[in-house]
Amino acid sequence: MDRRKLALVLSVITILVVSSTSVIFFFGMTEDDTINFYVFSDSQGYQGGVEQIVTAANLNRPDFIFHCGDLTPFGQENQYQAIKTVLDRSIVPVYTTIGNHDLKDGGGTLYEEYFGISTYSFDLGPAHFTVFNTSTGDITSQEFAWLEHDLTQTEAEFRFVFTHFPPFDPRTGENHSLVNSTSSTQLISLFEEHEVDVVFTGHIHIYNETVVNGVKYVITGGAGASVYADEDNGGIYHYMNVTLNEDGLTIEPVILNTPSLPRDVVAVRGLIEDVTLSLDDLLLMDPVTGYSSFQNQYDNWRGHGTYTGIAISELVELVGGMTVNDTLVVRSFDGYAQEFSYSNVYPNATWAEIQGPMVLAYTYNETSVLDWADGMRLVMIPPDGEYSNIDAIQTSEFGDVISAGALWVRFVSLIEVISG
Repeated sequence: MDRRKLALVLSVITILVVSSTSVIFFFGMTEDDTINFYVFSDSQGYQGGVEQIVTAANLNRPDFIFHCGDLTPFGQENQYQAIKTVLDRSIVPVYTTIGNHDLKDGGGTLYEEYFGISTYSFDLGPAHFTVFNTSTGDITSQEFAWLEHDLTQTEAEFRFVFTHFPPFDPRTGENHSLVNSTSSTQLISLFEEHEVDVVFTGHIHIYNETVVNGVKYVITGGAGASVYADEDNGGIYHYMNVTLNEDGLTIEPVILNTPSLPRDVVAVRGLIEDVTLSLDDLLLMDPVTGYSSFQNQYDNWRGHGTYTGIAISELVELVGGMTVNDTLVVRSFDGYAQEFSYSNVYPNATWAEIQGPMVLAYTYNETSVLDWADGMRLVMIPPDGEYSNIDAIQTSEFGDVISAGALWVRFVSLIEVISG
């Protein structure tokens, strides 16, 4: 039996779970060995949560804070600038890795410009910290080889791993983890073989702790983006406070204030005039209601439900309309934007059959924008209620389409006609 395995057999007494705080007790550490750090993920442009974490770090002085990816909504430079500005206020070291949202639209290059490499490792006291890149939803053979070498060469007593995608989805009937099941199996085996203590991930917007073959997996996807579940199932805005000392390893979620977004106002800018509309204004207009859903980039169907809102064509007419050469840009509060053509706004019979009307939805399944986590939202309502990735490609005049879901802009704040 090797030194580390023997040490763990002798030192690990028990694991306790008390009020969502997990504790692992060890012998052999002293007060001087104490390590404290914060872990969080998936802020996706909502800086309010990150600001709370930085404020707590500046007050409590952990050894470092770590963002597990999806720092931005869609990898645009203004989004990187915004999150970098907030993280730069931290007086303790900041570590990050890249998420799938950060990779979009060439964002991988910008990530490196603002935050450096996304695969690395470092030591602190008796602990080794390994960071690797799963932003594509998979891990390359080169990345896996590096990871295996890194975990093999370390002699640290404690081992922590950070990445964006979890190797499995702990929720029943969901699969929001690595897209390659073979990679997932290999990673789980690797972490077990090298006796990793904790693997921290994000991507799934919940808090969850699961132990698999002696390795604890912590999903901490609650730093700002809309959560995927109710509180009883981990749907909380939070960060993880991790402490390793002579009393053991403590992992505790710290609740953040729910992000506050002004989602009940939208500005519409035309070539002739502008107008700002509140939810009350929209409720006075003729509504469009219909059932719809979309495919995401992994070909999974999402967003099933009934939407109510105002046709984009009607909003555009309020500011003078648009011509066939003009472009419509729909922007989110977080800086994300998508472009649409005249044919999207005023679809002919063929496009109407594929796409249906473009609608600024303020209600989803009878939940209004003030309580709807994704609203206001741009939606397509085709006759069959399914806006697929193929449909999105067939009804786009602007090159590559990431997915149908990428066109469904959330938190719409601005609809603007750009002259052709």
